[in-house]
Amino acid sequence: MTGFLDRLFGKRSPERKGGSKRSGARLDIDEYSHGLVSIAQLDFIGHHAKSPNGSYRLIWADRTPDGSRGGNRESGHGSWSLLLHDQIVKSGKLERPQEGKVADNGVFILHDCMFGNGLQSRFTAYDRDGQQLINQHFAANLMSNSLSPDGRYAICQTANAPGSDDSCRYMLFDLEARHEMARWEVETGWAEGYDWDTGAEKVIICLKDGERVAYDFAGSMIDRDGWQRARIASGDLGVIKDLLASQEPLSEGARTEIKAGLERAAREGELWGQARAYRLLGEMYEAEGKREKAITAYDEALTLDPKVGVARRADKLRKQMGQGEAKPARRKQSRFEKQAQRLGIEHDVIVLEKGDGKDWRLQAAHQWSSVEFASLEHYRNLGWSGAASEGGLILTLLKAASFPRLDPRNADTFVEALYAQNVAFDEDRFDKGDLIAAVSQATRSQIETNWKIISASAGRTPAFYPTVHAEHVLGLFETLGTERLARIAEVFANAPYDFRSGWPDLTLWKDNLARFVEVKAPSDSFHASQARLISKLLLPLGFDVALAEVRPSP
Repeated sequence: MTGFLDRLFGKRSPERKGGSKRSGARLDIDEYSHGLVSIAQLDFIGHHAKSPNGSYRLIWADRTPDGSRGGNRESGHGSWSLLLHDQIVKSGKLERPQEGKVADNGVFILHDCMFGNGLQSRFTAYDRDGQQLINQHFAANLMSNSLSPDGRYAICQTANAPGSDDSCRYMLFDLEARHEMARWEVETGWAEGYDWDTGAEKVIICLKDGERVAYDFAGSMIDRDGWQRARIASGDLGVIKDLLASQEPLSEGARTEIKAGLERAAREGELWGQARAYRLLGEMYEAEGKREKAITAYDEALTLDPKVGVARRADKLRKQMGQGEAKPARRKQSRFEKQAQRLGIEHDVIVLEKGDGKDWRLQAAHQWSSVEFASLEHYRNLGWSGAASEGGLILTLLKAASFPRLDPRNADTFVEALYAQNVAFDEDRFDKGDLIAAVSQATRSQIETNWKIISASAGRTPAFYPTVHAEHVLGLFETLGTERLARIAEVFANAPYDFRSGWPDLTLWKDNLARFVEVKAPSDSFHASQARLISKLLLPLGFDVALAEVRPSP
């Protein structure tokens, strides 16, 4: 057992002369999740892939020969081996081998992430005798690949590499002819997988949500019109923006379809794109002379993202619509007051004493501190309890409430990773419904027990939220109760990584009331993530939210 653990954690014996150990005996291969295997006879820990018919297996390890270093490095080649019926037939080296695939005839492909830094990679292909068929360098990182079951064709995909001709491309190869057949831009989004119809000379890009897009072997999309209409209907902002930016006139029917797609994106799309969808809608309505609809769309965009870039256009349209009308004099509003008004939240003004740099304090009796802690003192004077921790407090409470008893192995795991199942091991993947159910039945005793586990690694606070303390977690829990906390969990579970950021600076509670306050010093700005979280989570759940504008005392 000790030897196995040493191998697992990289303590490997010195490399034997002559390369990998070879034997005519069938190897004993232990398979684990995420494509990992261990082979005791070879002292090997690495990844593997099997051919569709199960005859061939490719194994590889992106580690130095002694196993001491893996990943990014300057030297120390990784290794690969081709196995037939779990017996080695060929072995070799690459700088940093990854993403292997093997076909029914023993042809195989590997990415080489290469030594050093910078955007570069190499796509390689070999026949079953270990003869190299393709060795193509890219000035971009490789992301995914696929090999046709018969070993004749292969495809790979590159990531974004600004300024490189290899950026965001699919490359299709004829391995028998040993050359690149076609390449095209990634316009469909990143591939989740690939299928092949070699008889019809088609490769199918498999996307998220089950969408499939076919290309011929010349790199042309099959049924582009159908794909485009489907993407417009789903609210694909990239496709819609390209169409609106093109010089070709759009029919009335096409414009109607685009508006429907934008409305869907604004209503159901990724949070980062909702403000952009409203902006595009406003631009379409403005071009059509529908100023009222344009203003409404622009205001929705500004509510979600104050920096979306349409504030002046909205004001200009308002002036155009008010031409010839007598307007009552209006008090000039600050930019933060306008933003609070757009969001539909309260606008507080807090007067603080300004010190050097970023130091603030409420009164001379208080110590100098950050603007958030000085503002917290203001609300404490009004009878509120609370914490200046942005999302640290609510996320810690949510994590403590999501488990009847938290396993210590998850003490430092971010709650958004647990809800998104973005974890390394299957035993750490929890059903979102079970997590929410635990929140709805949480007890104070449960919160106290899990808090001790969460805070244990750093002593008295969570590892990543040093301003969060036990009294904050318990105080907020008693104020919110399980019903309101479970409603937060339900919304959070729909987009954990979107809703992990943007929480207001202050979380306050008093007399069974909870209040969230975003604090802004004079030089601060309002961020899109903050506007989205307020408008998509806090306000729909009925929470009291305020924007506190800090002004220096005279």
